[in-house]
This record gives sequence, structure tokens and C-alpha cells, in this order.
Amino acid sequence: MIREDILQQFPGLFGTRKVNGRDVNVEETIATLTRELRPALAEVLSTRRALLQSPEPVRTKYGWPKWDESFEDPVTGRSWTFRQIVQGVIDNFLDRESEWRWRLNDEVPIPADVHPLRNPGLELTGPWHPLDMAFNALNSAAPQNMPDFEDASPSHFQPQGTPSGQPVGTFAALQNAKEILAGEWNSKAYEVVKKDKTRAYKISRPPQQWPTRLVRPPSIHVLYEHITVDGQPAPGLIALVVLWVANNYDALQRAGTGVYFYIPKMQTPREALIVEKLLARVEGIIGVPAGTFKIKILYEEGNGGRYLPAIAWVFRRRLLGTNVGRWDYLGSLIEMWKDDPNGIFPDPQTIGMASPNMIAYQRYNALMMLMAGMKHGELTQGAPIGGMAAVMIYQAGDAYGRARYNPVAMRAIVVDKLRERLLGLMFVPDGPIASGQVTLEDILAGRFKGKLYDTYRQSWVASPETAYVAAGNRPLQAPLAELQALLDAPRETVDANGKAVPTVASGLADAERALLESRGLLNAEGKITPSIIVKAAMDTPEKLLAPALWDAIYDVPKGDVTIEHIQHAFYMAANYGFQILNGNFAAAIDDYELKQRFMNDLATYRIDVSWLWTLVRHQAVITRDGCFQRPALTEDGMVLAPSAEKVKAGARFTNELFHKVWEYHNEWTAAFFAELDRHGDPGRFDRSKATVIMELLQRQLLSPKYIQHSARLLFVVAQAGDAEREQIVEAVFDLSREAIEKRVGAGTMKPAALAAHDYVYDIPLA
Repeated sequence: MIREDILQQFPGLFGTRKVNGRDVNVEETIATLTRELRPALAEVLSTRRALLQSPEPVRTKYGWPKWDESFEDPVTGRSWTFRQIVQGVIDNFLDRESEWRWRLNDEVPIPADVHPLRNPGLELTGPWHPLDMAFNALNSAAPQNMPDFEDASPSHFQPQGTPSGQPVGTFAALQNAKEILAGEWNSKAYEVVKKDKTRAYKISRPPQQWPTRLVRPPSIHVLYEHITVDGQPAPGLIALVVLWVANNYDALQRAGTGVYFYIPKMQTPREALIVEKLLARVEGIIGVPAGTFKIKILYEEGNGGRYLPAIAWVFRRRLLGTNVGRWDYLGSLIEMWKDDPNGIFPDPQTIGMASPNMIAYQRYNALMMLMAGMKHGELTQGAPIGGMAAVMIYQAGDAYGRARYNPVAMRAIVVDKLRERLLGLMFVPDGPIASGQVTLEDILAGRFKGKLYDTYRQSWVASPETAYVAAGNRPLQAPLAELQALLDAPRETVDANGKAVPTVASGLADAERALLESRGLLNAEGKITPSIIVKAAMDTPEKLLAPALWDAIYDVPKGDVTIEHIQHAFYMAANYGFQILNGNFAAAIDDYELKQRFMNDLATYRIDVSWLWTLVRHQAVITRDGCFQRPALTEDGMVLAPSAEKVKAGARFTNELFHKVWEYHNEWTAAFFAELDRHGDPGRFDRSKATVIMELLQRQLLSPKYIQHSARLLFVVAQAGDAEREQIVEAVFDLSREAIEKRVGAGTMKPAALAAHDYVYDIPLA
């Protein structure tokens, strides 16, 4: 059943249509696949919940899998053990024939337009609704684009108070994609009123120059209430895959491209198997070989990293590469250690992709894709993908003139992508190498025999700004022989609010060079030093997945817990939660510390809320002297600034301290809205939602119950009236499921409260 308003607004998305010459009914296909896969989905979600609640030590429940743990092979139907899977990828890396040898994309070759090594540069992510967002994506010089139906997607819910007739964003984005890919917008302009001005948008690039599209569907835990099967909401993943293929497969084929997906939040091979079965079934329905649909995976779950070789093996017919999804990944690490009072993470603001544990994560990702993507010594079958550059450039008309900080963002993306490129350089020598570092120049000059692999050639970006995209493309697209020259170019600086910042084209500054050297990417002379991959050091599963590798990836990083960054995390969480309650998933939020404007989505909310929850739960120790921050009007607007109220090192983050953080953010909110009023700016969103997010954060952060996907609570609350909201919050935080069922049965609580409880905690539908 499709909800009536969706059918009325988007009739062209549903019904029966010809796909690859076959009749495919969208509703029937969604229903059939939901019935087939729903039991398996319930099982893996229950397993996730059991793992979250397990009292076992972190190193036990999140250690490398047991070697004899077995998994179903989607290709043959038989089972392989984890040892056999890992041995198989080692055999492929060593170019050694065995019964277990496997590699990526052996059955259906990778199409040229989506090959991760033949299309170097940035992947621009963002929603395709409203329509101008899609146009901006297609006009971008980023060679890849990810229409996003998950973390930064147009909302699949509508907050209470949404004007009637407003389209549900997910289906509006699907409609936009169908029209664009059918050619309906190739020569037409789209006009929209923004800030009281009518603006016209057009697709300025011909279709053959558009970035290749890889659609990110919702993860396996997301439900679409607009589509029901046997009275229950359909999995968003199934609905989105069917709708995209049914409406766009033929148009994509005519354009010389194909159906490509970016699969999020895989945690285990059993979860991957559900997605693989879904894709293979849809391929069978439309009559194309299994492996025709190609995918990338967001490697954004620490739990998924333990199983990474096996997840790649499940997807081996179609996997192009795995992306280092830095935001959810950090949130998942905090989550892994949440129950251990000795596992308190330092301020998330201080854990960047150059932090040692994140360097280990990126190296591991690159190594796994190298081993699985090789064919007879050449890397042709797949490659790793880099992480997100999340800065949004300030516009020239910013009310506080904060475009003056843009040079900082421009330089940051250069260094970010350069670091990733260097991390992906791996040299496999033919024989022993004497002690000392081997440089890229040595290898290119032939001073050492072996094979050099240049693996990180694609990476993510959130902003479509032309100059920003060009700055990020440059390190990824530069010829290998020119990389050293990029680092050694003459130093140039530009002023950013009184500070000299290296330009996009500048050679490395001393601090940049020192950081790259400290991570083993440069030697003391500033020469590029690729990783040395010694075959004998990884010719067995035990050597490859050694305890030292687990420690490097998963150990709690060193660092401080400060009151300033506790307030910062609360500021980011509250501001983004306010956006979600107003139906906006992709929110640019001003970071008063970094003087930058960052794109936030569900993943950043997860980081901040999970970290704050662990601090409250364990009454974490503040490790450095600091002071509370209070609102202050500065040249950068209404920000948080140091006050005279001190917090000494050694203090614990008690409920009393939490309430002060909460109260001071309320104070900032009032000052911020007053500043908007002074400018005559009504703001984009319903201000009453500010009190709602504050109440929810207080309940959630003080609750002993942990919520893995915190934004789910916001989805259900946003759609509820005041009375229903109170029942939902009580059901989520105060009552057992049995108590909720009794109240629903007695008629004292609405069924919506039970449904909300089960949705928030991933309890499978009955």
C-alpha cells in the first residue's frame, strides 16, 4: 500500500512500467522483496541490539571474529569460514591459486565511468531535492556525485505544522531524478524564491559531462511509513532500490551509464548478505546478470571493520571500493567503548583524520581494497575511497563577513586530500629492503624493484563551490610523478582575518610538513615515503589480522576532556537537532571555535550525543583546567566565549555540571534569536522547536538507556503533537516494553508510543 498523498503527488513513480523490456510493478516488487527479506532484517537488527547491550569487555565482543565463524556465500550458497575468506584474499594478493582465492568484480567488469581509479577526484554528496541541489551537483567538476537518501537526505518525514501540499522530500528527490535523467531539464530553467529574490537555475553541462551518480539508499534499519507491506512500514532500503531501478534503469542505460549505489552502515557479513540478495533479486527481475549493479560501501562502523574482508567477499561481484566514513566511524568507536569507564574518548573536536587511530583506519581500508582489488599483480578490480571534507564556504554576503575565513577552508581541503593520496601509496618490494625509508622518488627512479600502488584517488566533499572543488580535486588528480612537486612548491600565503594562511597552490608550511612526517608519510627531508607492504608479513590470516593492528585501530586515543569542548559538543548537537525537528537533514552550522561553517548530518549528531551520553553516564573526569562559556556578540556573530566561571582539572562531569551546560545553551539560544531579531531576520525554522530539542537532550543524556541512532527519536517526536510527544518520550526513556504494551492494551497509552519505542531501539516488527 502506498500512502494516498504520495500516490497523488507522485503517480509516475509507481505502477507497472517497462524496465529492460520487462514489465515490473513497483508496488508488487517492493511487497515481494519485503516479505522475503523482512525475517533476515529482524534477525540482524536483533543481533545489533544484543551486541550493544552485551556486558562483555570491548576486546572480547569487538575483537577480530573467530576464525571458525561461518558465513553464507551468496554466489554458491555454501558456507565459508572467516579463516577461509581471509586466506582467500591473501592468496589473491600473493597471486597464488587456491580453492579459496577470490577478488572483486570478476564476473561483470567495472564500467569505465564508475571505476574508482580511472575517475580521480571528488565525490560530491547531497540531496536531490530541492531541484536546484540536483542542478548544482550535475554542474560540479567533481567527477562523482552521490544523491543522498540517507544521512543528509531530504527528510522522509514531515514535522508537525508542515503546510499541506508540501512534498515528502524523499519522493520529491526521486521525481527530480526521474525527470532529469529522462532529459526533461536539459534546456529548462528552474526558478525559486530565496531571501525574497527569484533565482533561476539551469543544468549548464551536457549529460556526457555530468558526474557519475552513485545513490546512497537508507540503511537497513530505516523504515518508510509511506509504504506498508502487510500493515507494517516497508524497509526504506528496499523501497528506494526498487523505485530507483524501476524509474531510471533504462534512462541510465541510454546515457551510457548504469545503476550504482553507495551502501551505508554495514556492520556484519550477514547484514551485507541481505543487501546482496536484494540487489541480485532486482537484477534477476529486470533480466541482467548478478553483479551488473555496482556499489561502493561506506566503511563507517567500527564493528564493520572487524569483518571488512568478509563484507567485501559477500559483495565481491559488485564492490568498487570502501569509503572511510569519518563521522559515523568516530561515533561508532565512542559507542564501542560506551560501557567501559576507562574507555572515555577525548574531545571529538580534537580527533581528526590525521589522528593516529584514524590513520590506522585509513591504512587498513586501503590495504583491504588493495588485496581484494588486485588481479595478477595489477590493481584493476577496485580501490579505497577517502573521507569527507565537510566545510561549507561562506558566501560574500554573509551578515558578519565571515567569508574572510574561507582561505582556511580552501587550504584545509588541499591538505586533507593530499594526506589521503599519500596514505594510499603502497609499495610491494620484490625482495628484502635494507633498513631506512624508501622514497617515492627512489621507486619512480627504479632504485628498488617491486610494485607501487596509488590507491586513494577519490574522496568526498560536501560543498559544490567551484574553487573549493578544484582545490580538492588537485591532489587527487595530479600525476604520480608530480606529487612531490606539489609539496615542494614555493610557499605562498593569503590573509585570513589577520592570519597568514597558505594558498591552495602553496607548498607545505612547516606545521603541515611536520604533521605528515609524524604520520610516516614524509621523511625528515620532506620526501614522500610510501608504505612498504612485505608479503611475508601477511601471508597468513593470523599475521594479517594481528592484535597490534586491532590496537592501532580500536584503542581509545589519548587526549583531553575539557569543559569547553563539552559545551561545543552540546552546541553542535542542539543546533543540529533543532534542524532535524524542523525537517532539515543537511544543516550547515557555524563552528565558533574553528571559524568555519560545517555541513552536519545524522552522523555528526551521533558523535556528539554518544560522547556526551558516555560522559554523563560515567561522570567523566575533566582533564584540563578550563572555564564555562557564555554567549557573546562578536565580529563573527553571537558565539560562546570564555567566562569567569572556572572548572578545574579533576572535576567530574556530574549532573550538576551537565545542567549548567544545558542552561548556558538555553542562554545562548535566547541571545542568538535576539540577534536575529535585531537584524530583522525571522530565521528559516520554527523557533519553538528549540525548546523541544533541549528537553529531549536532557532526557536522553541523563537516561541510562543508550540509543544507537539518536535522530530516530527526533523523527517520531517531530511528527507528534504535544500530548503524543509526552507519551513517546515516556515510552522511550521511562518504561519497559512490557509496561508499554500493558498501557496500550488498557487504552491509557496510544499505539504510536509503542511503535516509537520499537523504532527507536530497532526492535523488529511483529
